[in-house]
Amino acid sequence: MFFSKKDLHEQFDFVYTDLNQIPFDSLKLSETRRRVNGYYFIQESKGNLSDYFLEPFRALQPKTYQYLIGGKFFYAVEKWDLGSSDITQFGIIINDERICYMQYTPYTYEKGKSDYPTIPLEILNSWLYRAEGWDMAESTVIDIHRGVLPSAVTYSVSPIDSIIGGFTDKTDKALPQYTEFLESKFNHPFRQSYHIKEFMDDKYFELRCLLDTRLDGDWGKNGFQLFVSSHNTERNVYVVPRTDVMQIKKLSNPAEAIDSYAAHLLSGKEGEFDFLQYAEDF
Repeated sequence: MFFSKKDLHEQFDFVYTDLNQIPFDSLKLSETRRRVNGYYFIQESKGNLSDYFLEPFRALQPKTYQYLIGGKFFYAVEKWDLGSSDITQFGIIINDERICYMQYTPYTYEKGKSDYPTIPLEILNSWLYRAEGWDMAESTVIDIHRGVLPSAVTYSVSPIDSIIGGFTDKTDKALPQYTEFLESKFNHPFRQSYHIKEFMDDKYFELRCLLDTRLDGDWGKNGFQLFVSSHNTERNVYVVPRTDVMQIKKLSNPAEAIDSYAAHLLSGKEGEFDFLQYAEDF
């Protein structure tokens, strides 16, 4: 289901691997989209995208690094002629078989190291050091609410109730069985709703999604969902198998688990990566 190099060229009108040829000034982009466009990665790297992006992975995500280092950077454009904004994506092609998008932000972890106090430092200093998020290409655009690779965007906009189907009642309040279970598990009051003033207090903890292995459009009881807790200074990562919250586990080594998982994806291997081999009860 992921894009190959062939898919990339079929879905976009132009795919630039010679990054000096990009006609950025002539692209049809709104002021907002132009300000956060992946083109600025090229400028900020000062001509050395490999060192700029990939060197942080060498020590912190070594298995992933071995696949990324052989990749080729690209900038893709889908032109719209009916008044809409052009679609652009910056990314890297791995072995002609896997396409990764990287999302630009002027406010990287590199520049604001007090941000994201609950995400593991190894992930912040590799995946999220100079990018707001990574994702495997399945279409020309990405779903900001879920991604199969680490994303600060997903973390910011996707608490557990937006990821797990049937987690809340008709008023968007967490079902009692989930509240009781999570409060017992984490020994902390849980934020049951984002619409009731009572639960806006900082005393409540929440679980936010770091990545979800399900493909875009799959909201079934599949895959593995990784979360971090807003009140966890140990920067733990928790895994929910098949959207079954009652089976939540803690990853014993989240950096190694994510590194192995990403390498599995980038390698093009068939079959599902099993996060439970890194999981333990807590």
